[in-house]
Parts: sequence; C-alpha cells; structure tokens
Amino acid sequence: MVDYEVNAAKDVGSHVSQLLRSIGNWSRPSGHGLYMFRSMFVASSTAALVGLATAAAAGILTGSGSLGFLLGSCLGFVGGSVHYYRQCLRQALVSLDEHPSLMQLHLAYNFPWLGYQHLRRCQLRSENWRGGSFARQGNLIAAWMSASGALDEIHDRKTALILEAIVKQEAAKGVDRGE
Repeated sequence: MVDYEVNAAKDVGSHVSQLLRSIGNWSRPSGHGLYMFRSMFVASSTAALVGLATAAAAGILTGSGSLGFLLGSCLGFVGGSVHYYRQCLRQALVSLDEHPSLMQLHLAYNFPWLGYQHLRRCQLRSENWRGGSFARQGNLIAAWMSASGALDEIHDRKTALILEAIVKQEAAKGVDRGE
C-alpha cells in the first residue's frame, strides 16, 4: 500500500514537472515558481475556509450566505497572501543572517542580472533588507525558496550531530553506572 502511494506521488510529481517544463522551463526548483505556487495554494485555502465561515455566519444572520461567501473569500485570499508573504520574509531574513553565503549564492542564481554576486558581506544582513523595496524582499524570498533544500540538509546534519552527542553522552552514563 505504501509503495503504491509513493509511486503515485512520483507519477503526479513527474506530470507536474512535465507541465511546468512545457510552459517555460520551470522544472528546476526556482524560487519564483515555488513562491508563486505555494502562495496560490495558501491564499486559495484561506479564501475557501474564511469564505465558508462567513457564508455560514451570513446564512444564520440573513438567511443567505452567498454575499458572505463572496466577501469572506476575497478577504481570506488577500489575508492569506499577506500573511504568507510576511512569514516567508521573516524566515528568509533569519536564513540570511544564519547562512549569508548560501543566500547570496541563491540570489545570484535566481537573479544574475541584478548583481547580487557582487554584494559585500556587510550588505548581507537582515537589517539591510528589512526596510528595502518589495522587489528586493521578493528576490530574497525567491532565493530562500530555492535554497530550501540546502537549508533542510544543513538542519538535518546539525540534528544528526546533536543526536550523536546525546547518544555518546547516554552511553558514557551507562558505562559509568556499570550497566
């Protein structure tokens, strides 16, 4: 059963990859495409949930929930988009402070025409990006999205090192007790 689900997920992933490749070579994990699709998913989900909730409330109050759904889904879409943007920016700024070289690499990879490869180390601090233009912040979010695989690998390696230290510490306690 699990093998079937994994194979089905791989098939869906390959179909999506083929679709993206056919509409503009988006098959590589570029930050632009990742942010766009994830943002649409989050905003649409929020729109549906808020729309249904306001439709139910409007239905109870007025007897018809259609106008409530319309207004609620519009507000939900905008609210979900803004919230998702802020969350992504917050995480991208943290990643910029923790891994400036990696973020610079992905900024240069996603936007080679903007000269991010020539930034000095002091320019790669979150305080320099927090008050910047929306376009520059969007570039940072796109770079963070494309760097997410590498950031996950860094996190996994740090976790493995910590677990290894804990296991060694627990084993030393067991030896000291004579177990």
